[in-house]
Amino acid sequence: MDASQTVLLTGNLTYIAPFAKAVYEAGLNPVELPVMQLTKTAEPADLTGALKTYGIENMVYSRAGNAEKFLELMDEENTPLLKSQIVHFVMDVQSFKLLNDAGLPVLQSPGDRSIDMVEFFLRLNRTGPVLTPCVDPESEEIPEFLSELKYESRYLRMYELSPYPKEALEEMRARFYGGAFPADYVLLHEPGALTQFLVAFPDAELSRYTFIPLHNKTEARLRHLGLRSTGVLPWHADKPGNLTSALRELMARG
Repeated sequence: MDASQTVLLTGNLTYIAPFAKAVYEAGLNPVELPVMQLTKTAEPADLTGALKTYGIENMVYSRAGNAEKFLELMDEENTPLLKSQIVHFVMDVQSFKLLNDAGLPVLQSPGDRSIDMVEFFLRLNRTGPVLTPCVDPESEEIPEFLSELKYESRYLRMYELSPYPKEALEEMRARFYGGAFPADYVLLHEPGALTQFLVAFPDAELSRYTFIPLHNKTEARLRHLGLRSTGVLPWHADKPGNLTSALRELMARG
Protein backbone atom coordinates (compact mmCIF):
# COMPACT_ATOMS: atom_id res chain seq x y z
CA MET A 1 0.00 0.00 0.00
CA ASP A 2 1.36 3.43 -0.99
CA ALA A 3 1.24 5.50 2.21
CA SER A 4 1.63 8.72 0.22
CA GLN A 5 -1.73 8.04 -1.45
CA THR A 6 -3.48 6.66 1.63
CA VAL A 7 -5.90 8.58 3.87
CA LEU A 8 -6.63 7.34 7.38
CA LEU A 9 -10.16 7.92 8.64
CA THR A 10 -10.68 7.58 12.39
CA GLY A 11 -13.66 7.86 14.66
CA ASN A 12 -16.83 5.80 14.73
CA LEU A 13 -17.65 4.02 11.47
CA THR A 14 -21.30 5.04 11.74
CA TYR A 15 -20.28 8.42 10.33
CA ILE A 16 -17.21 7.64 8.24
CA ALA A 17 -18.72 5.85 5.23
CA PRO A 18 -19.56 8.94 3.08
CA PHE A 19 -16.11 10.42 3.71
CA ALA A 20 -14.42 7.15 2.78
CA LYS A 21 -16.41 7.14 -0.46
CA ALA A 22 -15.24 10.67 -1.32
CA VAL A 23 -11.62 9.67 -0.66
CA TYR A 24 -11.98 6.59 -2.86
CA GLU A 25 -13.58 8.56 -5.70
CA ALA A 26 -10.65 10.97 -5.56
CA GLY A 27 -8.41 8.04 -6.53
CA LEU A 28 -6.95 7.58 -3.04
CA ASN A 29 -6.90 4.67 -0.61
CA PRO A 30 -9.24 5.17 2.37
CA VAL A 31 -8.20 3.16 5.44
CA GLU A 32 -10.83 3.05 8.15
CA LEU A 33 -9.70 2.83 11.77
CA PRO A 34 -12.57 2.74 14.32
CA VAL A 35 -11.13 4.23 17.51
CA MET A 36 -14.34 4.87 19.46
CA GLN A 37 -17.51 2.99 20.32
CA LEU A 38 -21.06 4.27 20.67
CA THR A 39 -23.12 3.73 23.82
CA LYS A 40 -26.78 4.78 23.95
CA THR A 41 -27.40 7.37 26.67
CA ALA A 42 -30.93 8.68 26.00
CA GLU A 43 -34.40 7.16 26.07
CA PRO A 44 -37.74 8.60 24.89
CA ALA A 45 -38.42 9.89 28.42
CA ASP A 46 -35.24 11.99 28.28
CA LEU A 47 -36.43 13.66 25.07
CA THR A 48 -39.89 14.26 26.53
CA GLY A 49 -38.38 15.77 29.66
CA ALA A 50 -36.13 18.12 27.68
CA LEU A 51 -39.00 19.31 25.46
CA LYS A 52 -41.25 20.12 28.41
CA THR A 53 -38.65 21.44 30.85
CA TYR A 54 -37.08 23.89 28.43
CA GLY A 55 -40.15 24.78 26.37
CA ILE A 56 -38.39 23.79 23.14
CA GLU A 57 -39.70 25.45 19.96
CA ASN A 58 -36.89 24.58 17.52
CA MET A 59 -34.73 21.53 16.93
CA VAL A 60 -31.54 21.51 14.85
CA TYR A 61 -29.79 18.49 13.31
CA SER A 62 -26.24 18.76 12.03
CA ARG A 63 -26.18 15.44 10.16
CA ALA A 64 -28.42 12.63 8.92
CA GLY A 65 -26.95 10.17 11.42
CA ASN A 66 -28.21 12.31 14.29
CA ALA A 67 -31.63 12.71 12.71
CA GLU A 68 -31.87 8.94 12.32
CA LYS A 69 -30.92 8.33 15.96
CA PHE A 70 -33.36 11.00 17.10
CA LEU A 71 -36.26 9.12 15.48
CA GLU A 72 -35.54 6.21 17.83
CA LEU A 73 -36.57 8.48 20.73
CA MET A 74 -40.05 9.29 19.41
CA ASP A 75 -42.91 7.71 21.35
CA GLU A 76 -46.62 8.20 21.99
CA GLU A 77 -46.03 10.92 24.58
CA ASN A 78 -43.57 13.17 22.79
CA THR A 79 -44.72 12.69 19.17
CA PRO A 80 -47.67 15.15 19.45
CA LEU A 81 -45.28 17.84 20.78
CA LEU A 82 -42.74 17.14 18.05
CA LYS A 83 -45.37 17.43 15.32
CA SER A 84 -47.40 20.40 16.56
CA GLN A 85 -45.18 22.73 18.59
CA ILE A 86 -41.66 22.38 17.17
CA VAL A 87 -40.01 23.30 13.89
CA HIS A 88 -37.18 20.97 12.87
CA PHE A 89 -34.20 22.41 10.98
CA VAL A 90 -31.73 20.39 8.87
CA MET A 91 -28.87 21.06 6.45
CA ASP A 92 -29.11 18.10 4.05
CA VAL A 93 -31.65 16.26 1.92
CA GLN A 94 -31.33 12.91 3.72
CA SER A 95 -32.16 14.48 7.09
CA PHE A 96 -35.08 16.33 5.52
CA LYS A 97 -36.49 13.11 4.08
CA LEU A 98 -36.08 11.18 7.35
CA LEU A 99 -37.95 13.76 9.42
CA ASN A 100 -40.52 14.63 6.78
CA ASP A 101 -41.39 10.96 6.32
CA ALA A 102 -41.93 10.77 10.08
CA GLY A 103 -44.55 13.52 9.77
CA LEU A 104 -42.51 16.27 11.41
CA PRO A 105 -42.57 19.91 10.24
CA VAL A 106 -39.07 20.29 8.82
CA LEU A 107 -37.19 23.05 6.98
CA GLN A 108 -33.86 22.72 5.18
CA SER A 109 -31.31 25.52 5.28
CA PRO A 110 -30.49 26.78 1.77
CA GLY A 111 -26.80 27.08 2.69
CA ASP A 112 -24.06 24.51 3.18
CA ARG A 113 -22.57 25.72 6.48
CA SER A 114 -23.62 25.89 10.11
CA ILE A 115 -23.55 29.68 9.97
CA ASP A 116 -25.99 29.51 7.04
CA MET A 117 -28.42 27.67 9.30
CA VAL A 118 -28.13 30.42 11.91
CA GLU A 119 -28.80 33.09 9.28
CA PHE A 120 -31.80 31.02 8.17
CA PHE A 121 -33.09 31.21 11.76
CA LEU A 122 -32.67 34.97 11.77
CA ARG A 123 -34.56 35.44 8.50
CA LEU A 124 -37.44 33.36 9.84
CA ASN A 125 -37.45 35.22 13.16
CA ARG A 126 -37.14 31.98 15.13
CA THR A 127 -36.32 33.05 18.68
CA GLY A 128 -37.61 30.25 20.91
CA PRO A 129 -35.41 27.74 22.79
CA VAL A 130 -33.39 25.38 20.58
CA LEU A 131 -32.56 21.71 21.21
CA THR A 132 -29.79 19.91 19.33
CA PRO A 133 -29.87 16.09 19.35
CA CYS A 134 -26.22 15.06 19.19
CA VAL A 135 -23.61 12.39 19.86
CA ASP A 136 -20.51 14.52 20.35
CA PRO A 137 -21.22 18.12 21.46
CA GLU A 138 -17.67 19.08 20.46
CA SER A 139 -18.63 18.53 16.83
CA GLU A 140 -21.76 20.71 16.97
CA GLU A 141 -21.14 24.27 15.77
CA ILE A 142 -24.72 25.54 15.53
CA PRO A 143 -25.48 25.75 19.29
CA GLU A 144 -22.23 27.66 19.75
CA PHE A 145 -23.28 30.21 17.12
CA LEU A 146 -26.79 30.47 18.58
CA SER A 147 -25.38 31.02 22.06
CA GLU A 148 -23.27 33.92 20.78
CA LEU A 149 -26.48 35.47 19.45
CA LYS A 150 -28.20 34.99 22.85
CA TYR A 151 -30.48 32.16 21.72
CA GLU A 152 -31.34 29.67 24.44
CA SER A 153 -29.69 26.52 23.10
CA ARG A 154 -29.31 23.07 24.68
CA TYR A 155 -27.98 19.64 23.74
CA LEU A 156 -29.63 16.25 23.97
CA ARG A 157 -26.81 13.71 24.01
CA MET A 158 -28.32 10.57 22.46
CA TYR A 159 -25.18 8.41 22.37
CA GLU A 160 -21.83 8.71 24.06
CA LEU A 161 -18.51 8.17 22.32
CA SER A 162 -15.96 6.31 24.41
CA PRO A 163 -12.75 4.34 23.86
CA TYR A 164 -12.98 0.60 23.41
CA PRO A 165 -12.41 -1.64 26.47
CA LYS A 166 -8.80 -1.79 27.61
CA GLU A 167 -7.97 -5.15 26.02
CA ALA A 168 -9.43 -4.23 22.62
CA LEU A 169 -7.81 -0.78 22.72
CA GLU A 170 -4.39 -2.22 23.55
CA GLU A 171 -4.67 -4.67 20.65
CA MET A 172 -5.63 -1.85 18.28
CA ARG A 173 -2.75 0.30 19.51
CA ALA A 174 -0.28 -2.56 19.04
CA ARG A 175 -1.42 -2.98 15.43
CA PHE A 176 -1.29 0.78 14.80
CA TYR A 177 2.16 1.27 16.31
CA GLY A 178 3.32 -1.85 14.48
CA GLY A 179 2.55 -0.28 11.10
CA ALA A 180 -0.72 -2.02 10.26
CA PHE A 181 -2.28 1.25 9.09
CA PRO A 182 0.32 3.01 6.91
CA ALA A 183 -0.84 6.45 5.80
CA ASP A 184 0.57 9.92 5.30
CA TYR A 185 -2.79 11.68 5.64
CA VAL A 186 -5.42 11.65 8.40
CA LEU A 187 -8.86 12.99 7.52
CA LEU A 188 -10.68 14.60 10.47
CA HIS A 189 -14.34 14.39 9.52
CA GLU A 190 -15.54 16.29 12.60
CA PRO A 191 -13.89 18.41 15.31
CA GLY A 192 -14.07 15.61 17.86
CA ALA A 193 -12.12 13.24 15.59
CA LEU A 194 -8.81 14.90 16.47
CA THR A 195 -9.37 14.34 20.18
CA GLN A 196 -10.39 10.74 19.52
CA PHE A 197 -7.21 10.13 17.52
CA LEU A 198 -4.96 11.67 20.19
CA VAL A 199 -6.64 9.69 22.98
CA ALA A 200 -6.52 6.40 21.09
CA PHE A 201 -2.88 6.78 20.02
CA PRO A 202 -1.07 9.01 22.54
CA ASP A 203 2.36 7.85 21.33
CA ALA A 204 1.67 8.36 17.61
CA GLU A 205 4.41 10.10 15.63
CA LEU A 206 2.19 13.05 14.71
CA SER A 207 4.85 14.84 12.68
CA ARG A 208 4.68 12.16 9.99
CA TYR A 209 1.07 12.98 9.13
CA THR A 210 -0.63 15.71 7.18
CA PHE A 211 -4.06 16.27 8.69
CA ILE A 212 -7.10 17.06 6.53
CA PRO A 213 -9.65 19.07 8.53
CA LEU A 214 -13.22 19.65 7.36
CA HIS A 215 -14.08 22.28 9.99
CA ASN A 216 -12.57 25.60 10.98
CA LYS A 217 -12.56 24.57 14.64
CA THR A 218 -10.38 21.57 13.78
CA GLU A 219 -8.00 23.68 11.71
CA ALA A 220 -7.60 26.14 14.58
CA ARG A 221 -6.69 23.35 16.97
CA LEU A 222 -4.20 21.84 14.53
CA ARG A 223 -2.48 25.22 14.27
CA HIS A 224 -2.43 25.52 18.06
CA LEU A 225 -0.78 22.10 18.36
CA GLY A 226 1.71 22.88 15.59
CA LEU A 227 0.55 19.98 13.41
CA ARG A 228 0.77 19.95 9.61
CA SER A 229 -2.53 20.63 7.88
CA THR A 230 -3.89 20.94 4.36
CA GLY A 231 -6.21 23.72 5.44
CA VAL A 232 -9.97 23.24 5.62
CA LEU A 233 -11.46 21.23 2.75
CA PRO A 234 -15.16 21.52 1.83
CA TRP A 235 -17.76 19.04 3.00
CA HIS A 236 -21.54 18.93 2.77
CA ALA A 237 -23.68 15.79 2.76
CA ASP A 238 -25.54 16.94 -0.36
CA LYS A 239 -22.34 17.87 -2.21
CA PRO A 240 -19.76 15.13 -1.52
CA GLY A 241 -18.19 15.80 -4.91
CA ASN A 242 -16.73 19.04 -3.56
CA LEU A 243 -14.51 17.09 -1.15
CA THR A 244 -13.55 14.65 -3.89
CA SER A 245 -12.49 17.51 -6.18
CA ALA A 246 -10.56 19.22 -3.37
CA LEU A 247 -8.69 16.00 -2.59
CA ARG A 248 -7.78 15.54 -6.25
CA GLU A 249 -6.42 19.08 -6.41
CA LEU A 250 -4.50 18.53 -3.19
CA MET A 251 -2.77 15.44 -4.54
CA ALA A 252 -2.08 17.11 -7.88
CA ARG A 253 -0.20 19.86 -6.08
CA GLY A 254 1.86 17.23 -4.28
